Amino acid sequence: MFARTSTWGGTPDAIARWAASVETVRPFVASLEGNAGAFFLVDAQGQRALTLTLWSSEDAALASDASADQSRARTIAATGVELLERGQYEVVAGPTQP
Repeated sequence: MFARTSTWGGTPDAIARWAASVETVRPFVASLEGNAGAFFLVDAQGQRALTLTLWSSEDAALASDASADQSRARTIAATGVELLERGQYEVVAGPTQP
């Protein structure tokens, strides 16, 4: 499994608009082939947000790169947030089930 992150920054209003946009972004991400989940996190005091998407394979993560770039551009235009950092990771461990 592989993960992609996008770290966002902005004014409190921009972060609030980013959080509201999740309802539009989430179904788009879920529709991409190989998507294994997504998390959208907000640090309102720090005026930051984080998108974490999970992918079933490295190939699926790489294949979704163009869509991710387009989604980031739409998010910036619609909310006023700034993309601070992007990351790609291999998931080496996840939640354990009882």
